[in-house]
Amino acid sequence: MSFAPTFLSACSNSATPYRSQIFVFGTQVDILIYHPDKATIQSAIGKINEDFQQFHHEWHAWEKGGILSKINDAIKDNRPVTIAKSVQNFIEYSQQLSKQSNYLFDPAIGQLVALWGFHSEHWQGPPPDNQKIQNWLNARPSIADIYFEDSQLFSKNRLVQLDFGGNAKGLALDMAISSLQESGIHSALVSIGGDMKALGLKPVNQAWQIGIQNPSNPSDAVATVELFSNESLVTSGTYQRFFEWQGVTYSHLLNPNTGWPVSATDSFVSVTVIHPDATRADSAASALLIAGPDDWQTVAQQMQIQHALAIDAQGKHYHFGKIAERILNPNT
Repeated sequence: MSFAPTFLSACSNSATPYRSQIFVFGTQVDILIYHPDKATIQSAIGKINEDFQQFHHEWHAWEKGGILSKINDAIKDNRPVTIAKSVQNFIEYSQQLSKQSNYLFDPAIGQLVALWGFHSEHWQGPPPDNQKIQNWLNARPSIADIYFEDSQLFSKNRLVQLDFGGNAKGLALDMAISSLQESGIHSALVSIGGDMKALGLKPVNQAWQIGIQNPSNPSDAVATVELFSNESLVTSGTYQRFFEWQGVTYSHLLNPNTGWPVSATDSFVSVTVIHPDATRADSAASALLIAGPDDWQTVAQQMQIQHALAIDAQGKHYHFGKIAERILNPNT
């Protein structure tokens, strides 16, 4: 389904922001632009809307017709599929990120995601049968099973089912910022469901001030951080998508090593990552949350992350790298 962007406010000079909303990826996309020319802004937003709708169709994890469903059908049938170079590049980059994460981020777990009922618009129990989870673990499909010969994609494991829900929004953010730059815009902020990337600075060379959600009350912020030009901020949280069954909460964040959702009692409830590459930040945020307190710093180093903030179920904050330098209210 296609949605036209909603233009919320216009601007008469580059010091007044122009705001727009698009609904895509099952969430709200907010675009804020500083630019003096309204026509340029509207054209740029129209281009982003068109690109996002096409991207959503091509990379949707369970709807038919896009490139991702064609790849998954080919893998299931044990046959090669011809793909575009840009698709190959994204898959190869995701393979690199997966390896760096010790495969805690692994876009080949689509079958496991489906088992848990997260390949739908409504998430509900019951949890899958233990034997089905074990069968999946015994096969352990991974993005590492994919290889390429010329322009053809092959898989060593027929149970690989690609699902890029873990980093597709990051790629979309990178695409949007690149598109705005090509349109001649130099100051903007794009947010997809709360994950965002900045282009340039605000007027008078001000950094963007971004609130980090409180996991126990997402409408509030537990901290405010500074975001600079061409930086992205991505948060992964157990509170974002989940279902409850017989008094137990099951998050959409699945650990490929156990086949089970991450539990807030033995891991974090949210991880926020700042990085220039939104695709990397998106992948890392999920991986660091799954890694938990014992391993998250090792995985962060391997994934070349320098700024990360984790929060546990008790509200305790954990800093990695130089994130403390970005927090404007460090006492929270």
